[in-house]
Amino acid sequence: MKTFLGEFFKWFLIINTGIMVIVWLNVLSEESIWIEIFPQIFCASFLTSVVTTVFFSINPKKPIGMPMRVILFFGHYLALCVIIMTLGVLFDWFTLSVKGGISVGLSVAGVYFLASVTSYILSKEEANEMTNALKRFNSMSNNEK
Repeated sequence: MKTFLGEFFKWFLIINTGIMVIVWLNVLSEESIWIEIFPQIFCASFLTSVVTTVFFSINPKKPIGMPMRVILFFGHYLALCVIIMTLGVLFDWFTLSVKGGISVGLSVAGVYFLASVTSYILSKEEANEMTNALKRFNSMSNNEK
């Protein structure tokens, strides 16, 4: 449970930051921003973080091939689009139309891209730290022999 909460918190911060960037880019063309959008963004971040944490916490027993991996990521993306589309209509972010759907698809893709890049950078840094720790451990155990 502790690992799930830690992963959820990580994804919440990453996704919330991504949503804030996308909202900021969309608001540049507006004259003002309404204060109610901030709790709405936290709501969207919370729901999409739950889905993302569950998605990445499922570890299949067998390795997954590339076609299946693409299908799973596309399913994850579609689930996020449905969540944002539902919240967007509920919070009156846009009208339910083709233009609104395209806007949601592009916005979710933007957040997905930002979250993926951030996650990659964090994972790479963590992997480098683990590799260096393993090298230090191996060099210490070789010196003891």
